Amino acid sequence: SVVERLHQTSIRSARPICEISGVAGMSVGVLHHGEVIFKDNFGLRATGGKLAPDSTTMYGIGSLTKAFTAVAITNLLDQHPGITLDTPVDQILPDFVPLDERLRGQVSLGDFLSHRSGLLGDLSLALQGPFECLLPKEQLLPTVSRLKTIAPNRRLWSYNNWGYGIAGAVIEKWSGKSFARYLKEAVLDPLGLQHTTSQPDFQPGDNFATPHIALENATALPVNGIYFFKDTFFEAAGGLYSNVGDMLKWAKAILLARTSPSNGPLRNVPVIISNQVPLHEPSHDSHFYGLGWIRTQLPSVVGLQGDNPELLPPKDLPILGAGGSPMMMYYHQGSAMGYYSALFLFPETKSAIVVLTNSIPLNDAADWIAQAYASALFNFPEPASYVDLAKKSCRNKVTALNSIKSKFDEMRREHPGNRPQLPLQSYCGIYDNDAGNFFIDIGRHPENKSSLLLKFQGKESQAYELRHLLDDTFEWALTYDESARQERSPILDPMYFKVRFHVESD
Repeated sequence: SVVERLHQTSIRSARPICEISGVAGMSVGVLHHGEVIFKDNFGLRATGGKLAPDSTTMYGIGSLTKAFTAVAITNLLDQHPGITLDTPVDQILPDFVPLDERLRGQVSLGDFLSHRSGLLGDLSLALQGPFECLLPKEQLLPTVSRLKTIAPNRRLWSYNNWGYGIAGAVIEKWSGKSFARYLKEAVLDPLGLQHTTSQPDFQPGDNFATPHIALENATALPVNGIYFFKDTFFEAAGGLYSNVGDMLKWAKAILLARTSPSNGPLRNVPVIISNQVPLHEPSHDSHFYGLGWIRTQLPSVVGLQGDNPELLPPKDLPILGAGGSPMMMYYHQGSAMGYYSALFLFPETKSAIVVLTNSIPLNDAADWIAQAYASALFNFPEPASYVDLAKKSCRNKVTALNSIKSKFDEMRREHPGNRPQLPLQSYCGIYDNDAGNFFIDIGRHPENKSSLLLKFQGKESQAYELRHLLDDTFEWALTYDESARQERSPILDPMYFKVRFHVESD
């Protein structure tokens, strides 16, 4: 039976993947033909404790928030005749003035909501470990205005959390309420989602999954404290907390509104799930982004918005539904500090799979787990070995991060006599960005006289040893476990860890 297949998937795939990937706890729910047919839970709400999660346990859901934000803002559009998804953002928020003059009067709400603005979406400086937002909320528009252009407007899908910060600002301006209050009153309460919020107030004893981050040996390390996006400009991009029960209600409501939109809060679902931009060019591979949702036609590779495609070569990515009949699918993945999640919808059978976890794992475990349950739900004839994929992606992630530091060490060994042009003290000082709202404080390292100390925004919580690499280039690379113990979300680009000083001659 379907339920037995799902149960076997828990035993043979989901739980082993959690153990391999360093996931402390997991809750899963499955909807089929519009009814909840399966729930399961694994692990602990908190390592060191004895309480297991259940379908009412609250987790951070990260970027699954985006679909809620899309519903909220499209409903507000209905109340503002003359304003549409195609309206340029600078007509709504005049302080948004793109650095690239070609984009002025061009970048629309729809462009930001579908990640096709053409602006760089990197937030790796503003959002440091442990997901600490280093810019105040009022710096959203000056910062987004100065984002670099990476492609012509509407020509390229490039994930951009800043754009959902813009959506949150529009919601607050139009509604006259905080994002959290408007979302609760206009979307969450009417749908009966009483356990979904961006501003939780967890008390001791509450049914809450505490956040963790996986070490290289797959130990789930508790995160020191709970980091909310409350009242930051990322609240609308990834700030919600929810549980399996509410997420299944949400999924069921979205599936119903797709074909039977009412005058309720989900009246714009057909627009939200419509094709806005292809994920790849050319678009013949049937992967499109809507507003907070990816839609694709199975059989196909899925999970494209998450980590796993970065951890495996394209030829090794599994094809979900291989050997089966064509089937439409909508999905999204989420990550926050200490949480990964996935939500898959299958409209033809009114089915949904939600996976919530309370760890930053060694891969995108929630994605692999959701794909395994989907293969079981529909009894696909050629299911992938998701346990093997989890093992391989874990190894690749750890190797990729550790190799950055080892390659820097190798460069130093190959140039044993290389020294910086100037005395170390000459590199010390405050280095500001063009907008004047972010700086790096470079000083002498208090313990290692041959190193400098880098502090983002001058904060002691964001201090890292800066070591000489070659000439006037320094680096602050971390091993995987060093990064995890600093409660950082891993970054696999070596260039991120290089600091090159431009020395001007007098």
